[in-house]
This record gives sequence, structure tokens and C-alpha cells, in this order.
Amino acid sequence: MIEKLAEEYEIKRAKEMLKKAISPVISAVILTSVLLVILIVSTFVANNILELKVQSTEFEQAKTNMLLLDEIISEAGVKYGSGSYVQFNLRSGALNIIRGIDKIKVFINNSIEPIIEFQTLNIVYRAGGLVFSSLADLKGSNVLIARGAAASLGYIRIESESPVQIKLDYNRIRVVEVGTAVVNGTERNILQIVFFHLESGSIGGSGIIRIKAQNRGIFVETLEYNSHIVKISVQLGSYHEEYTFVGKEACPTVITIIKSLVEVSA
Repeated sequence: MIEKLAEEYEIKRAKEMLKKAISPVISAVILTSVLLVILIVSTFVANNILELKVQSTEFEQAKTNMLLLDEIISEAGVKYGSGSYVQFNLRSGALNIIRGIDKIKVFINNSIEPIIEFQTLNIVYRAGGLVFSSLADLKGSNVLIARGAAASLGYIRIESESPVQIKLDYNRIRVVEVGTAVVNGTERNILQIVFFHLESGSIGGSGIIRIKAQNRGIFVETLEYNSHIVKISVQLGSYHEEYTFVGKEACPTVITIIKSLVEVSA
């Protein structure tokens, strides 16, 4: 009888010890699983934050580089043979040159044939998918006729598409009222029309890209009109702008067209 009770006691004690042994194992497994989930989530969040930081930094550098590229193109446009380059370090973004479908056409008075006609061109930086930004003009304005000698021919803006893009174009002319001058013994009103005609091969990809702007020629043409009032019309697709020049009465008007051919390449 005593032996039977002792045996039952030992069995009961063994079961209690087994329960106590299993309990810490289960707790360890649960704790390890929770810590593993936390680690995975933390790693994912940290990688996203790091990638967002990298893409945002690249985007800010791209804005600076596009402004610098505009300065280089503007300088190359007024100096024959001059040129320089800007280096883009692309990891998540991409850089492309996109030719427009429509051409810019410039008409004088009621002429049918344009006195100027050239293909539009856009230099586009596409940011990474984690970059967000609102619409903003960085330099210049979205016009077809830039007025005055100091007016920018380049237009840089941020477009909040998906993905965010920075675009630079020279799809406009600059009109400058010079004044009057005596030409061949006759006083004339002098008006200048200046524009940059950009030409380029295809540019694309990622990594380190050097965008070079090189002046390939400055071409000057002179037109004379009997009237001191001249109307300039500029058309780009469905967009249309007009500019009316009123010079000194009784003086004919001389229009000097200055075309700068700038090659953009990688």
C-alpha cells in the first residue's frame, strides 16, 4: 500500500515537473517569434526611410543641376563654340530628352508662311517613386514670347505627375525693342527676335551621366518692314500668343532674327 502511494506521488511529481519545463519553452518560442516580427517590420521601415532619404536627396540635387544646366545652355547660346557640362548622379531617377510633336511657328503681321519654325525639345528628369512634390516654377515662365533682354528663354518647373518630374525647355522666343538707329542714311526702328534651337540625340538611363551643351552656330537674318507697327504671332500647337511692336512713327522697322543652335548630348 505504501509503495503504491509512493509510486503515484512520483508520477504526479514528474507530471508537474514536465509542465514546468514545457512552460518556459513555449514562452521562449512566443518571445522569439514576436522579436523576429518586430525585427522584420523595423528592417522594412528602416529600408523605406533610407530609400526615401536617398531619393529625396537625389531629387534636390537634380533641381540644382537643372538650374545649372540652364545657365550652361544660356551661356553657350550667346557664345559661338562655347560649351560645358553638368554631371547627374542617378540612382533611382532617370534623365531623358523628349522631342515635341508640334513645332513653334512665328508669323509677322498677317503672313501665311512663318519666318521662324523649329522643333520643341524638353529635358526631363524623372524622380524615384518615393519622391513627392507640388507644382512649382523654378525659373522662367510658361510663355511663348519672353519680353525684354533680361527675360529667360529657359523654363524650369516641377510637375507633380507620377513619378515627379523636373522639366526644362526653350520653347519660346525673346523679343527685344532695341530702339532706333540710322541704317544707310535712313532712321529705322530696330527689333530683335532671339531664340535657342536645341538639337540632340537620345539620352537616357541611370548612373553617372554628363549632359553637355555645345554652341554649333549663331545665325543672323534681317527683315525690313515699311510700317512702324509690327505684329508678331507665335503658335505652338493650340497655344497662341501675340506681341505688337510700336516704334517711332514714319520710320520703317528692321527685325533682326538671331538663332543660336545648341547641341545637347551625353
